[in-house]
Amino acid sequence: MNSMYQLKHNDLFVEFTRYLTAHPKFSEDIPEGAEVVLLDTRDAGYTRFMLKTAPKTDRNVVFVDVGELAPIRSRVRKPRVVSRDAAKKSATKPRNLKS
Repeated sequence: MNSMYQLKHNDLFVEFTRYLTAHPKFSEDIPEGAEVVLLDTRDAGYTRFMLKTAPKTDRNVVFVDVGELAPIRSRVRKPRVVSRDAAKKSATKPRNLKS
């Protein structure tokens, strides 16, 4: 698979898996054992590539247009700039682990 499209497919696969976890009813439209081909109709090149590499029969193949991806949000909370010395001190400080 083209490496650029492989990266895109990997991202879409992760996001679609998250979607199915949050919306399990959607999977009712997908027959058990079916091969799911993820498409992005807003990206014609990717969609053409995926259609070209998809199984040639539509039997047991489901095409899913992923629609739109929401912006990625950072999970970082309360970042702060520290000096090298402060970083060294925190790296050598024993951590208090709760049992």
